[in-house]
Amino acid sequence: MYSRNINPRLNFGFHYNGIFIDKQIQRQGKGDRNARAEAYGMFMSYHNKDSSYTALLRFKRMYHRVFEYGGVRVDDQSDFLFSDLFDQDAQPWLLRAQSSDLRRNYHLYHQYKVGEALQIYHRLDGDRQQSRFYYDLNSEPFSNIFFDAVVVDSARTRDQTKFNTLRNEGGIKGNLLKLFYNGYVALRQYSIDYKYFLDDGFYLPTSGTEFYVGGRMELQLDSLIQIRGHIESMLDARYRISGSIDTKWFSAYLKRSVSSPSFLQQAYRGSHDIWMNYFNPVEASEVGGNLIYKSDWLKVYPGIRLSTFRNFVFFKQGDYAIDQTVLPIQSSGYQTIASPELAFHIRPLKNTWLTTRTIYTRILENADDALQMPELLVNAQLSYANIWFGGNFDFQVGLDLHWRSNYFAYGYDPAIQQFYTQQEVKSPSFPLLDVFLSAKIIRGRIFLKYNNIVAAFSKSAQVPTPFYPGVVNVFDFGFDWSFYD
Repeated sequence: MYSRNINPRLNFGFHYNGIFIDKQIQRQGKGDRNARAEAYGMFMSYHNKDSSYTALLRFKRMYHRVFEYGGVRVDDQSDFLFSDLFDQDAQPWLLRAQSSDLRRNYHLYHQYKVGEALQIYHRLDGDRQQSRFYYDLNSEPFSNIFFDAVVVDSARTRDQTKFNTLRNEGGIKGNLLKLFYNGYVALRQYSIDYKYFLDDGFYLPTSGTEFYVGGRMELQLDSLIQIRGHIESMLDARYRISGSIDTKWFSAYLKRSVSSPSFLQQAYRGSHDIWMNYFNPVEASEVGGNLIYKSDWLKVYPGIRLSTFRNFVFFKQGDYAIDQTVLPIQSSGYQTIASPELAFHIRPLKNTWLTTRTIYTRILENADDALQMPELLVNAQLSYANIWFGGNFDFQVGLDLHWRSNYFAYGYDPAIQQFYTQQEVKSPSFPLLDVFLSAKIIRGRIFLKYNNIVAAFSKSAQVPTPFYPGVVNVFDFGFDWSFYD
């Protein structure tokens, strides 16, 4: 990242980051990428002489590509060993299929300050998203077996979806003693375009304008108690509301929303999938909280989360009256989840911390088997952190542990880039143990990580989704450097 002050009131900067991940199945050599992502952006800020007017401008672009291999090809999916997924000679279903996601964001925020109690602002956000999936039929010998249906018959698949939004928000905000307030109205214009979509007879418009009214507040009663709230409504049945309280002794929150299902869930037409649905709005509620205990060497956070859904929409694998085996459906009942948890931080030695978080999930009600979650999840870290060489070397070194119980993990459909529920293959439990070093050297940051130490001895790993082997024992590294003037 680079940032420079052009003058005392004007600042300009830019940033760039990239992710480059080699293939794990049938890798041809160094640089044979399975995933590649590049993102960059520019930003600018300006304020006038007395700072009564402030403007912030930003542009971001991200392009992410994945070579979709469809998972490991096995002869009999009902009778196989998980070790087969990690075999050196494991074969993928797809050879040259690729999906991509291109996103661009334009952001402008500017305000005029009348006083501490009143500022008038305007915010503009423009988002453009383009998703693609493509492959050449001649280069994919098993595609006629892998894909369950053919909707658009072509030698080359070029599925594409474009989704654009432009949101204008204007309002007032300010501080009245210990209260921060914000009220606003917003207009959001949207449009979606499927390459092969036929909108004849479909009730939902693919472009339009939405109107929102909302408000935020934050109350700082004293140094120990903070209360926040947010409400936004479309002046019909759709809205969202949230609130939270944070104190020295406990924290709690609640959320409630009623929203429309996504465009993809309601209608789609591509090379291998087609559907048109008339879904009702989705209702979601969540409440949770944690107790807090802190001392010089121990921090403990017991807590619980309760979530419930109605009219939940999800993708499900099943036997339908058509060739397709994965379709979006809307649940006819409720889903209710209770998740008690316990997190704690222990300092057994100076500069050394042991941090753990354990979550137990109990699905109390699950109409249509819409949710699939592991019953037990454990994350832990043992680390040593210090600053050496006169403050020029700030580092942390340690071990990370991730473990979850076995469960029916969500399957993955690369043609629509969606996960779906399935009841055929259980992903086994497996402990992931990584060793890492992260450090800050002056203005630069580096990290070194050796993934999955256990795999060095067992030649296995987690299976995050059926027939997709998790990361084996590999070495990762990364760095970033910041330039300031």
